[in-house]
Amino acid sequence: MFSFGWSEIALTVVVVIIVVGPKEIPNLLRQLGNISKSIKKISIEFKQSLNALAKENDLQDIKKSVSEIKNIKKDLDPKKVFKDEISSINHTIKSLEEDIVDTKTKDKK
Repeated sequence: MFSFGWSEIALTVVVVIIVVGPKEIPNLLRQLGNISKSIKKISIEFKQSLNALAKENDLQDIKKSVSEIKNIKKDLDPKKVFKDEISSINHTIKSLEEDIVDTKTKDKK
């Protein structure tokens, strides 16, 4: 996008020397170095916060998956299914016994 040749760089150096002055160039370079370090530090912190958010989001997804697995485990509990089936059979047997008793009492009348 930007391409600087030697002539552009030389012109920039001459303009900096004229505007800032030769005595203040070391201070300017130190300030530019400090600004560069600050920007680098800010970018690293920003990346770390994004990574922390991503990890937190991943952990929430994992927790949700674990809770879904626990719910599936509860739904697929063979003891519970067996107990439900037995209670259904017992209910059917009681219902049949009542029907038999009703038919016997109706036949006697």
